[in-house]
Amino acid sequence: MKIAHIIRRFTFREWGGTESVVWNIALQQKEQGLLPEIICTAALDKVGCEVIDGITIKRFPYFYPYFPMPGKDRLALDKKGGNPFTPELLKYLREGAFDIFHIHAGGRIANYSIKLGKALRVPCIMSLHGGACAIPENEMKLMLKPLKHKFSYGGIIDRVLKMRKAPESQADLLLALSNEEVGKLKTCYPGKRVELFPNGILHRELPDAGSFRKKYGIPEDKKVILCISRIDYQKNQKILLELLKNISGTHLLLIGPVTARWYYDEILETAEKLKVKEHLTIIPGLKPDSTDLLQALKTAYCFILPSRHEPFGIAALEALDAQVPLIASAVGGLKDFLIDGKNALLFKDNDCGSLLEAYNKIEMVREDLLAGSKVTLQEYNWQSIALKLTNIYRELQK
Repeated sequence: MKIAHIIRRFTFREWGGTESVVWNIALQQKEQGLLPEIICTAALDKVGCEVIDGITIKRFPYFYPYFPMPGKDRLALDKKGGNPFTPELLKYLREGAFDIFHIHAGGRIANYSIKLGKALRVPCIMSLHGGACAIPENEMKLMLKPLKHKFSYGGIIDRVLKMRKAPESQADLLLALSNEEVGKLKTCYPGKRVELFPNGILHRELPDAGSFRKKYGIPEDKKVILCISRIDYQKNQKILLELLKNISGTHLLLIGPVTARWYYDEILETAEKLKVKEHLTIIPGLKPDSTDLLQALKTAYCFILPSRHEPFGIAALEALDAQVPLIASAVGGLKDFLIDGKNALLFKDNDCGSLLEAYNKIEMVREDLLAGSKVTLQEYNWQSIALKLTNIYRELQK
């Protein structure tokens, strides 16, 4: 079975949750004897083909249909929220003799892929990694900010190609990350087949922390509060600076690619204003297999994921797997697998008082949290999840 994993961007330079999901599924499918390919635009990377661990990755030219489109706005759309045209990608899909189109993107890429799939009689599955029906309105406005005061000619092309319908309404099957998303999709698209399909994790042994603290200038006598996620307004790292202001003996470590530069700058400005800058270290992105990333988990006193909106939260699973006490905001898909006091400590969205209360409980419930995390992880492993996905593919082919 030849599978096209169609994604807006896929780069090892700026790794995120969607990339992690697609990569792990592809690796498991290869182990099953299937033939997965990852097909994407060259956003944040370069046009061409590479093969890594036996997985073919093809990246194609693309453009955003707006004028003007200066480099900074193009980069912002590449990082988050872009809705490009990519004709060569679609040509490759047409000629690639694929048995399944598994679409991990929205917008035009999804729409055109589904239209092509219907013409070729190839089943089309659409995974909603970004929580399309659950993105807060204010977040959507920020995401689309680079398009303000620009002339859009994309709508003309969309109308000519008859691409005005939502791709979610056209796919054969929708896969959602959370129960919240499943409910919203069923409301938005009555009669559409929607299934809950969570993310997973493969266990990783952590190396000794070694000289990690020295390398990044983190004092040996400070407890490390760790947050691994995109540096982005959605992830709400600024609230961790408020926490830092209210506790002593700690050092905040933020690791992740910068997807909103203005938010990164706000973090630095806020740290200066709250006089906690000397207790903050930001590492703007590490490769997923980086030794430094694993050593950071080994060094952490606790892991905090303060997202305002979270379709699932793979970073939370990574914290559980690393046996690091986890604190997370009670939002989105996190509520499906995190139970307050059992495998994590949950706090009210964007409420620093609630976050501080959770932090102060860590020592009292540490052992309970670590025991509970082991139980949770048994339900979220990539091998069983990928096998379930293969069974779905075969069912759709009948």
